[in-house]
Amino acid sequence: MRSIIVAFPDMTNAHKIRDILAMHDFPVRGLATNGSMALRFISSEDGGGLIVCGPNFPDMTAIQLLSLMPDDYDILVLSSSGSMNMGYEHQEGLYTLTLPLHTQDLVASVRMLLETRQMYRNTMRAVKPAAAQPTPKGPQVPPKRSPEEQRVIDRAKALLMNRNNMSEQEAHRFLQKRCMDTGTKLYDMALAVLKSQEL
Repeated sequence: MRSIIVAFPDMTNAHKIRDILAMHDFPVRGLATNGSMALRFISSEDGGGLIVCGPNFPDMTAIQLLSLMPDDYDILVLSSSGSMNMGYEHQEGLYTLTLPLHTQDLVASVRMLLETRQMYRNTMRAVKPAAAQPTPKGPQVPPKRSPEEQRVIDRAKALLMNRNNMSEQEAHRFLQKRCMDTGTKLYDMALAVLKSQEL
């Protein structure tokens, strides 16, 4: 399983988050009080992972930390809505949860981020490079979804809206962004979101 690093300037917050994750059997590999410390933990881990942190450290912001990390790491920023910088929602590999939040919201979000990235890694291993295919000319029409697929996507959006206080548009954007980050279809991502809630 991918590793988790918890990083907050206030070690009390780091311990609280670590304890919640440990109670749910997540592998927390280290606690950091600044971005440089988080990067040192990352350099000693293989296989990627997730950093759960606040938006700012004494030495850098979460966005700056993201730019210094390898691609197989994601960041989950926990922050009050007033302290979030504009642009966080447009950063690939960076996800946010607004405080205050319930334990089950944190656990479900961490599980979803770990599982969807793992699903992507497994898919990439299974796919063999194919010979380059010529690009078809003309507009590409996406395949139509079945009613069942649309229901699953709608349920996943509703779950994100309730759990993370998102609007429908924000929930849809979150799913789309996660699909782009992992190379997964929207329906498969919606299933992963729903599965993360069941566990």
